[in-house]
Amino acid sequence: MSINRDLPFSQWRLRPETGEPSYSYFARLVADEGHGSMKVYATEIGINGRNFVPDELLHVLQQLPLSKEEHERLANATPVLRDGIYHIGREKVRAKQLSFRQRRFCPNCLGDKLYHRIQWDIVVASHCPIHGTRLIDLVDGKKLGWWWPHFDVSPEGETLINRRKVEPEQFRPFHEMLRSRLELGEREQGPTAEFELFDIIEPARFFGRYRREGRFVHPRESPTGDIEAGFALLTTPHSERVSWFAAWYETVIDPQTRRRGYAASTPSVAKMNGGRANNRLWEALEQAQQEGFARVGTLGRKRTRRQLDRSDRTLIEASRELKVPPKALSRFISKLGLLPDAKWNGDALSIDPATFQTLKLIIDDLITLPQTTAITGIPGHEFRPVARAGFIQEITELPIAGVKGPKYRAGEVEQLVERLRTMTEVSPTEGMKTLLGLARTKGVSTAAILLATLNGGIIPAGVDRSRVGLRSLYFADWAYA
Repeated sequence: MSINRDLPFSQWRLRPETGEPSYSYFARLVADEGHGSMKVYATEIGINGRNFVPDELLHVLQQLPLSKEEHERLANATPVLRDGIYHIGREKVRAKQLSFRQRRFCPNCLGDKLYHRIQWDIVVASHCPIHGTRLIDLVDGKKLGWWWPHFDVSPEGETLINRRKVEPEQFRPFHEMLRSRLELGEREQGPTAEFELFDIIEPARFFGRYRREGRFVHPRESPTGDIEAGFALLTTPHSERVSWFAAWYETVIDPQTRRRGYAASTPSVAKMNGGRANNRLWEALEQAQQEGFARVGTLGRKRTRRQLDRSDRTLIEASRELKVPPKALSRFISKLGLLPDAKWNGDALSIDPATFQTLKLIIDDLITLPQTTAITGIPGHEFRPVARAGFIQEITELPIAGVKGPKYRAGEVEQLVERLRTMTEVSPTEGMKTLLGLARTKGVSTAAILLATLNGGIIPAGVDRSRVGLRSLYFADWAYA
């Protein structure tokens, strides 16, 4: 690099500030020389003025007779590119995470002291943590380039500073972390302290897109996202992360898509993989994300190397718990219409928690034909024609714990019996016949009397509620012709 020694800075009464990069200090010295273009000045002294390189400017500034502490201060705040990574003091950021081609600034900070702070150049930074002010990147509707060396006014004469006292409306931990690391050279306390800055920024940026204005959204609806929400997720305990992701999936992804699996329900990250590999923070978030999804969606047994607690069950797992053969259970689920969009391919069928709970309640309520007698008070073979006529659902081909034969929901049997018992409130009188007595007198089955009653052909004349089930019914002698 060739530097024109005939045109050095003639004065350096201005001193580098804490957190000030080389290009900011260089600009201030240019302005102090009375020049109006940093680009022209740099070119005249023999360095790249069109597209300045921070460490080249730093090399020039290292020729100045500053104190050792001032030189170190300047070096620690200047981005130096090595092996594709920018080093800022002891922090590291990727090239795409840093931008110093255009100026961004907090007018209140400039009102406090006229110099550029290095954390403003982090692409995802949006606010000043000291004043809560949104960083300004447009002046007079245009980008402000670094060719302009002044910090108090724009080239058009518009003021860039605001000396009005401003207090932040909210605490911004991510932006405070940036300031602490880059301006002050101190790492924050907490779970992110051990990680490189580039490993923090990328997952915080991506998962910050899961929220907008305090609500869950799909990342495609939030291209900029909420970096503070993403950073908060990095510092949240694992169990709370899992619940956060479960709530996100329930809110944003519809149940049918969740049944299709994790890949179908989860926003793609492949195209914006910013050091995702070997990033333990990202790995921890994906672990929590899959666990959260497993609570509310269908997560295949073979798709992931992670060990996860799943809330969904395969057909095989559900059949074992319910003590029903898999094929019989799949037919039963299909008959009930519980999973209308399911692909019936054996173990691949996934049964979500709500469906499993519905199945369990139904199966736990099922009774065999002989067991109906305790409710109806009549033999099972006399009751079955009533069920087969469609007045209650008869379930066949569903062995439970090895017990075959037709089954009925106990609740439905009880409701049918109560329906018949409430057809009259009259107490039995002499001359009335019981259900069994009328059947014998007429030479018909008990079922025939019950079907005629349910079809509206006859009405019970009395009821004795002290008797069990349908034995409580009494009929007039002429009731069944």
